[in-house]
Amino acid sequence: MATLQKIRDKGTLLVIVIGAALVAFVLGDLLTSGTTLFGRAQDKAFVVNHEVISTQQYADKITEFEEFQKMVSGQSSLDENISSQIREAVYQQMVRDRLLSHQTAKLGLTVTKGELNDLVHGQFISPVLQQLPFFLDPQTGMFSRAALVEFINTVNMPNPNPQEQALVNQYKRLWLFIEEMIRTQRLEEKYISLLSNAVIVNDMEAKTTFDLSQRNADIEYAMKSYFTIPDSAVNVTDNDIKAFYNRHKESFRLEAPLVKLSYFTKAISPSEEDYAEVEAESRNAFNELGSAVTPAAVVADYSQTPYRDMFVSEQMLTPTQVEFIRSAAINEMYGPAREGDSFHIYKLIDKTVAPDSVHLRMMAVPDASMVGQDSVITHFVDSIYGAIAGGASFAEVANSLNPNSNGGDMGWARETDLVTFGTDLVKAVFNAPVGQPVKLTIPGQQLILQVEERTRPVNKYKLAVIDMPVLPSEKTSNNIDNELNQFVSTPDVEQKFNELATEKGYMVMPNITVSANDFSLAQIPGSRQVISWAANEKKVGAVKKFDLTNLRIIARVERVIPTGTTPLSEVSSGIRTQLVNEKKAEKIINDLQAQNLTSLDAYATAMNSNRDTVRFVNFTTQNITGLGFEPVLNAISAFAPLNKVVGPVKGNMGVYVAAVANRTEGTEEYDAEEEKNRILNNNAYRLQMQSIEVLKNKLGVEDNRYRFF
Repeated sequence: MATLQKIRDKGTLLVIVIGAALVAFVLGDLLTSGTTLFGRAQDKAFVVNHEVISTQQYADKITEFEEFQKMVSGQSSLDENISSQIREAVYQQMVRDRLLSHQTAKLGLTVTKGELNDLVHGQFISPVLQQLPFFLDPQTGMFSRAALVEFINTVNMPNPNPQEQALVNQYKRLWLFIEEMIRTQRLEEKYISLLSNAVIVNDMEAKTTFDLSQRNADIEYAMKSYFTIPDSAVNVTDNDIKAFYNRHKESFRLEAPLVKLSYFTKAISPSEEDYAEVEAESRNAFNELGSAVTPAAVVADYSQTPYRDMFVSEQMLTPTQVEFIRSAAINEMYGPAREGDSFHIYKLIDKTVAPDSVHLRMMAVPDASMVGQDSVITHFVDSIYGAIAGGASFAEVANSLNPNSNGGDMGWARETDLVTFGTDLVKAVFNAPVGQPVKLTIPGQQLILQVEERTRPVNKYKLAVIDMPVLPSEKTSNNIDNELNQFVSTPDVEQKFNELATEKGYMVMPNITVSANDFSLAQIPGSRQVISWAANEKKVGAVKKFDLTNLRIIARVERVIPTGTTPLSEVSSGIRTQLVNEKKAEKIINDLQAQNLTSLDAYATAMNSNRDTVRFVNFTTQNITGLGFEPVLNAISAFAPLNKVVGPVKGNMGVYVAAVANRTEGTEEYDAEEEKNRILNNNAYRLQMQSIEVLKNKLGVEDNRYRFF
């Protein structure tokens, strides 16, 4: 009871202490988790219809696509250009998927498991599968159902051993990726089909479109180009530009910020000291190669390309090498000579007269993998060799052992194509009699060869080449970096960037506009980092140096234009050009009409132009030869009376006056269903392009990738 009374006496204090502890606990939890919550709120690679796609989701999908691309191409790595294209393709695909998912869910469109199974195993295979190289017949290049079945069997392999499990897992990941591609393609196909079929093509439209496509005309015309009139001849006011801008604001929507920056580059090039150092080393290489009995070791020590013990024809040599070998004696040398950014040394090792290429057939049998099998393999190879030597067809024997071997045909080969197999094989191939088999052992394999044909003998040369490139030394790179670091640290560099750079002899590219999501700056490899920095830089006028491979970029942020509607100041020049051309057209037409001209020749004279002709133009022609897209001439081709001058009329390139000189009708038979399907297909293609843009506007897409990538 005494203890209880003490607690009661201290009750107020305890409540305060416990309350403070709870507050500390809650605040601590909020503070620690709040960082995570804040990070999640900020981690938006992009947002589609209020759905946030995190940087991790985006990066994971990029990785999937990259792995897929590697398997398709057979490459182990991807260059910067391919990776950039994949990043953009992944973004576009993820946006499309989410926009379409929203619409297809509302419409009740789905792709069932049964449907997916039919697209894989049914009569009408998915176009996705028909285009993938895994499922093509290597001989015909056509889709192979057998290749597809073999792939799926690998995916479903029961109880694979540890060595097989890695391959099975890889195939499973790939198959899940392909299945998703099939499902997405089919769902989009359903949605676009629904949209296109909502646009009815009636009999009159189909017949009229067909008739117009068959009505081909030869048009004589004269044109006065807008470029022949100075801009000062017409007046476009700022109010005109502003009014146009206000009427077409939707056309100036930005999905990502625009970045305006000025920059210059400085290449990390070798100095004269670097050239002198390599030149001195090249003289040592020359002396060593001259005294070497075998050139391979010396070439390996000094050259960036190894010595290749083979004969080559003149067609495979550089002009300088050809000039040297034609007059050189065996063991004679050339160099060291500076050619571009390298020092070259040549030594003529040998020369001969022999065929440049041979048409070769070959069969390979792996060596025995187990002890005691050597004699079995040898006996097997001997029996094949004996059969061919006894008159059996090499191609038939090869096909009997491997039906996909194409008769062992290796095609035409030069020494350079075979040198990786070893010099013994090269010598055997180029010395073997035509039509007679040759048996040869190389590491890991036993070969049977047969030369089918040879090219005529030519002069061939064995040449040792030492190629010593001159690269910038660390000292040279440091000197350039120090020079540029001093420039970036110069007082007032942010305010006087262009002026100071010009004084130093740097060529500045001023006020360059790029999208915040562009892959590179002026096609410079690795320059994405410059754009990313500028797009995220809060301070206008900030200057920074970027270190790229063999190049430095120094950039200044001029302005960042946020997403939304592009400001009038950024598009006014383009609007002005369009309005100037419209007023030029109005002026040209008024001037010509005032002259009351009646003939095409008279119009051509008045326009300081020439009379010209385009042939086979009809109402549906998209690109008129020499003129491009000019719908006004399409209309004239279909509806203008024969030999009657029409115009002057406004076109895209200038003002036209034209006359139909001849009109012919096509000979195709009208098929109503075929024509309707053609129009529907055209509608489907157009709707496929337009629907995504409409959905973007309606549902909203926010692209923040520039903040992270």
